[in-house]
Amino acid sequence: MSQATITDLSGVWYCQHWYPSKDDTGEDTTTNRMTAHRKGRDLVLESEPNAEGSYMLIRLSIDDNLATGTWHETASPHGDFDGTMYSGAGQLVMSDDNQRMEGQWAGHGYDHTLKKQRIYTGRWELSRTEPGN
Repeated sequence: MSQATITDLSGVWYCQHWYPSKDDTGEDTTTNRMTAHRKGRDLVLESEPNAEGSYMLIRLSIDDNLATGTWHETASPHGDFDGTMYSGAGQLVMSDDNQRMEGQWAGHGYDHTLKKQRIYTGRWELSRTEPGN
């Protein structure tokens, strides 16, 4: 990916990720409005405050149309996960127009049925447009 294309990734993004509900019976989703900053070939996205009070930080390395990196999230202090901090890794594939990334995340969580920690995976999307628009 050219330096000019990487520069074009700065600005507002919307991060949407799907994860198991607290009782593992279904799937929930969280959307964060993020501000992205470029540093070399790396892209750092930091969430703005959302209605639930959750916070997310993403660090990605861009290689052609592949974004690989880590994420850190503090869940809503008012939601099912009581402000728990989570972290993990993920990969996303960039769309041809650089307006969307789709991929998967992986990270730890607590399985309430098995009563132990495990590694979860889920869908992950970053988009220049707000979901539903």
